[in-house]
Amino acid sequence: ISFNKHHWLIDEEAAAVVQRIFRLSMEGHGPGQIAGILRDDKVERPSYYMGMRGMGTKQRDMDASRPYDWSSTTVSNIFMKPEYIGHTVNLRSYKESYIDKRAIRRPPEEWTVFENTHEAIVDPETWKLAQRIRKTVRRTDSTGQANPLTGLVFCADCGAKMYNHRKKSF
Repeated sequence: ISFNKHHWLIDEEAAAVVQRIFRLSMEGHGPGQIAGILRDDKVERPSYYMGMRGMGTKQRDMDASRPYDWSSTTVSNIFMKPEYIGHTVNLRSYKESYIDKRAIRRPPEEWTVFENTHEAIVDPETWKLAQRIRKTVRRTDSTGQANPLTGLVFCADCGAKMYNHRKKSF
């Protein structure tokens, strides 16, 4: 097997989970709901998956007692990674000095992004739509469901987001 440090290889098993997360988002599920679905389906969380395969930077800190304990934060972080559409991102964080080892996160506007450097796991249209959907808070209404079109339909006159308000009939 030849090794090329400049070519990223896709882990098909992990890629299927990422694609499923984006698909669930398109179906109207939020990060908390997606985390619950993955937990119920016994899908290994990323840190456990990588730690058990000898990969990743947090192998010693991996909690093997909770292999399926997905959180909404983990799911949200997956949505924010441009690497899934084939981009390489540098300069996400910096350190104040060589003495202080704490990393300080930069805002996304300050990241250096190299586009189309490797094979994409999620197509760019799906990724952009997921970003737009995530910007809109979708709360459940009195029927217990969130409308999947909330934040995607706009008023033709003023351009404001339109919301669906339903009531249970008594």
